[in-house]
Order: sequence, then C-alpha cells, then structure tokens
Amino acid sequence: MIIMDEYLEQVLIHLPMQFVDNESNKFIKYLSEAYSENIKNKKYQFSFKAFHMLYMTFIYKISWFISINPDAQQIFDYSYLTKGESDAIHVLLKKKAFHKNAIQKCQNLVNVRNHCSHASGKIEYDDKGISYFIDEEVKSIQLLQKKIEPELKFFLEHFLKENWQKTFISGDFNNFFNENYLSLKDLEIMSKVDLQILKLNSSSEKIIKEKILYLLFIFEIQNKIESEENILLKKLPLFMIGLPERIKIKKDEGEKKIYTSEIIEEFLIPIISTFSNEDRINAEKILKLGE
Repeated sequence: MIIMDEYLEQVLIHLPMQFVDNESNKFIKYLSEAYSENIKNKKYQFSFKAFHMLYMTFIYKISWFISINPDAQQIFDYSYLTKGESDAIHVLLKKKAFHKNAIQKCQNLVNVRNHCSHASGKIEYDDKGISYFIDEEVKSIQLLQKKIEPELKFFLEHFLKENWQKTFISGDFNNFFNENYLSLKDLEIMSKVDLQILKLNSSSEKIIKEKILYLLFIFEIQNKIESEENILLKKLPLFMIGLPERIKIKKDEGEKKIYTSEIIEEFLIPIISTFSNEDRINAEKILKLGE
C-alpha cells in the first residue's frame, strides 16, 4: 500500500477553504473521501480519477480568479464554458506563459484520467504509475499558484483601496474569503506580499485606515493558516511609521481631529489582547501604549 495523504493535503490547501454553496463543499468532501478510500483499498485508478477532479477544480478556480472567461459566474462554470478539460488546461497555462511542452504534459493527464475510465479489460496503471501522475498534478498546482502571485498582490491592493472606509469584523472576512474562493495558500501568499501603502507615513485618514484594514486582514489570515509565527506582531511597526498624535477624519457632521490612540484602542487593542503575554507586551511597546 502506498501512503499519499500528503498529496491530498497539498491539493486541498490550494482549493477554496469554503464554498458559499453547500453542494460544492459536499462535492470536495466526496472527492477527498473517494481518493483516500480507494488508496486504502488499493484501487489506484479510481483514486486518480477522484484526485484529477480535485486538480481540475483548481484549474477552474484559477481560471475564474484571473477572469479568463467573463461569462463565468463561479468556478464550476468552466466545466461547460470550455471545450473540455484538455482545452481548459491549455487556455489557462498558455495565458500564464507556460512552455508548450509543459502544457502538453499537463494535458496528457486528462488522457490518463480517460484511460482509468475506459472499460479496456485491463488495469492500466499500478500504484507507482498513479503515484507518478498524482505527483505531476501536484507539481502543476504549485507552479500555477506561483504564477498568480502578482494577481494576488493586485487583489489585496484593490481590496484595501475599495474598502478602507468600511468596518470589517471576522464574519465579514469569512464571507469575503468564501465569495472569492480564496485558499489557505492564497492567504499565506498575501500575508507576505510587499505593498507600497505599508511604506508610506501614516499621515492621513485614508492611509491609516488602509493600514488598519490590512492588519485586520493579516490577523484573520494568521488564524486561518494557523501560523506559528505572530505575523501581525511583525507587521505592527508598519502602522506606526509617521503616525501623528492627532489626525483629521471626516464625519457626517464634517471634518474633525481625533487622537490616533483612539483608532488604536478601537481596532488594535481588542486584537492584541488575544496574544500570548509576551507578544502582547511587545505589541504594546510597538504601539507605544502607556507612554
């Protein structure tokens, strides 16, 4: 028996954490269980069919994210908006500048799936063969994820610019993640991107609130990916760059000045209160609390 649980873990961290519709969540769970059960029972060709469907879900997810077809309203629309799986792979990988040989190699995985499905009268692949093809799909997923890092950076920048005037709570972030089919790997990458806004002095209401929204976003990411490192603590000094004692903000009744400590108290203190004692003390020093 071969152990390939790590392959399943790899594909799942690249798929949406949660779909808005429960039917899609059941679909992913069904495929995951089918893969694991068939591996356990040495039905390797059936395990590959299930894994390949997870792989194609990733292909459709990326196609939707970079808007290859504007008619797609959700990721599974690509299953019928393209001429078939091979075409969907070709269009996406060509769009992301994959070499022709790499595209053909990935398209061949569809042929492998077909071989596993045909009643040919013989078992086409043994455990080593299936392990090889699954490994190829995982490598393809990882390479494609790397290719969309610029789009993820733009996505985060756009989110901050469009939503800095809104108040987000944990449930709002969860809805946002689900509606945009974000994966754990997407969040991990976005937690590391270098944004221009973070280098600017916190000298205006807009910059301050964009940074606050960014920090709240990072806090949610930290919880989702279960990072051992306190990513938010590491990012806190970026908020303090050029932060004045008071700042002008716009209210319904007009413009007024408030202490920036009020903003810290409203948005950041509730978060750092959840830190370990050591991290909380360090965060308080960074935010100059009690001075």
